[in-house]
Amino acid sequence: MKIISLILCICWSIAFSASPNASPTTLILGAEDSWPPYSDKLGQGISTNIVKAAFAKVGLENQIVVRPYSRILQDVKAGALDAGYNVTRQKNTEQEFVFGNEPILRASTYWYFRWDTTPPAPTTQSLPDGYKVGVIIDYEYGDIFEEERHRFKEVRVPRQAQLIKMLQQGRIDAALMFEEEANQTLKEMGLSKTAIQKGMFNHTGDVYLAFSRKKPHSQELAQKFDLGIKKLKETGEYQQLLNPYTPQ
Repeated sequence: MKIISLILCICWSIAFSASPNASPTTLILGAEDSWPPYSDKLGQGISTNIVKAAFAKVGLENQIVVRPYSRILQDVKAGALDAGYNVTRQKNTEQEFVFGNEPILRASTYWYFRWDTTPPAPTTQSLPDGYKVGVIIDYEYGDIFEEERHRFKEVRVPRQAQLIKMLQQGRIDAALMFEEEANQTLKEMGLSKTAIQKGMFNHTGDVYLAFSRKKPHSQELAQKFDLGIKKLKETGEYQQLLNPYTPQ
């Protein structure tokens, strides 16, 4: 009996000590509070719907916490969150987070100007030095902008509506915004698309779920998320989730 008890005790001890390193079944994910229609002030939107559905396909539950984008990045880096979205995969973010192969979606950024202003240049690279540019704090706008941003005077704010108001008031020369986000924010502000002027194209990039390098199972979870996205695409559910106007 003593031998049996000892064996049971050892087995229980091994199981108990291994449990902290077990792959989590419920993930704590960060959703930004200012990127409609992808993730709004309540954390609801296209990106959230896709992320939840993809994890459901592989049997993983998630808890969504809603915070400003810059805070999401900080908390994922620190390991306070398992992952966060919507993060553009580019040189600097590759060094800071773990990514899978499947993006949540693709999104394009454009330069926006006052409605009565003629864009001064056809490309990001040809904008003049010292140009006053409005951006969202810690947003990624592609590698070309990263290479050129040292030439600009950046005004960084946490909300899209602030960029639009500053454009209208002439407090900045231009703003960088994602097209769908700009359209949605204008709608929520009760403004038409002509209230500001969409200028030249800046960047189209894949938007990802970024996993923390502080968490031991991030690579495994990224692979599971990839599998979930692939399953959504195979069933046709992904396209429905991508279009918020498609009846569910």
